[in-house]
Amino acid sequence: MIFLHVFTEEPSLKIVLENLLPSMLTENISFKIYPHQGKQDLEKAIRRAIPSISRIPGSRIIITRDQDSSNCVELKQNLDEIAHNNCFCPYKIRIVCQELESWFLGDLEAIEGAFHRFKGENHIGKAEFRNVDAISKPSEYLLKILPEYSGIGYLPKMEVAEKVSKNMGIDRNRSTSFNHFIRSVRDLTSGALG
Repeated sequence: MIFLHVFTEEPSLKIVLENLLPSMLTENISFKIYPHQGKQDLEKAIRRAIPSISRIPGSRIIITRDQDSSNCVELKQNLDEIAHNNCFCPYKIRIVCQELESWFLGDLEAIEGAFHRFKGENHIGKAEFRNVDAISKPSEYLLKILPEYSGIGYLPKMEVAEKVSKNMGIDRNRSTSFNHFIRSVRDLTSGALG
């Protein structure tokens, strides 16, 4: 039995993963998602919770964090240093480039499924969509292109995460960081996936 533990920086990623992981994992793989309230809370959890969790037989751990404006390589190295000294099972660190909303922008079909007034064909040819992970402030970009949220000043992240993730496909996303995350899940649970 494999037990996949996913540590996230924010609650909205927990919603996304609760919708995605069951379609990827077989019945002999359990998972639990541990959402945190920001970067510092996540780093504390790596030091405090991971040592005991990582000793549970069959444990595998994925640690996720938004890149935001940080240097991706340095950020991953910093998290790896913390995890390496505190984790006693196989683990992976995945940086979500730039923010979780980049994953949504990588799957325009999922956005269309969640927001029926949105038309992906109006956006797919734009230069930004060649590399959705490079879009600066993807939550603001998403707010601009969703007609349903026209005129409001902020993106309701939890609501959007719930709606879009129910429509996301595992194998059609254009976000490189999303695909790295999926590959990490598969790598950590290989041999147990159907």
